[in-house]
Amino acid sequence: MDSPVKVELLQNALDSLQRIQRGLKEMKSGNPLALKDVLTWAWHCVELMANSRLQPGRKNFDAWMQDFLRDTDYDLSVDRDIHWSETAHLNLLELLDIFSDVKLPILKPEFYQGWQDRTSRCHNLRTEVGNIIGKSLDAVLRDRLMLLLAVYNRLVHIPAPVHLEMKKVEDALPALFDFIEMLLDKGSTESLTLQNAIKECRLALG
Repeated sequence: MDSPVKVELLQNALDSLQRIQRGLKEMKSGNPLALKDVLTWAWHCVELMANSRLQPGRKNFDAWMQDFLRDTDYDLSVDRDIHWSETAHLNLLELLDIFSDVKLPILKPEFYQGWQDRTSRCHNLRTEVGNIIGKSLDAVLRDRLMLLLAVYNRLVHIPAPVHLEMKKVEDALPALFDFIEMLLDKGSTESLTLQNAIKECRLALG
């Protein structure tokens, strides 16, 4: 019986960055739908990197937040994993919210449940996340990321036509690489490899 193949989280993130490079090159060659690949793999990388940074500090959060950062085992479970969208995980809008600067408006008030008022809970959570990462999203960077998240949802998740201002979208794309770079653990053994992959993405964007 063949041994299962193990795919590590940061190995998965590196592969996503390499797929972004290919998507950018195709997009530059005149295929606007290659933007789907760029955004899909970029946001996928954000999710992986965010989890990689926050999960080790899981105990710093209350039980409500710990549920979103719980460990998962390596083994694939069909009965469990087909229900991924119904399980507790941080979605992309929630990630943008909790990685934002404390002073910025809340993006998803209903996310902040518990005995505290939502503003206090949001500020406390953003402060703890900022302590772990050492940085936060400022207003300009967050606005660009919100545009890219909206475009991603329209192209990938919402079954409807859409008009895109490609120049505006392309001008915003570096924000994704800024965010991914912000999520890097500079002390990790994989950091240099991931940094080089981000640099290649920036070069491919031009």
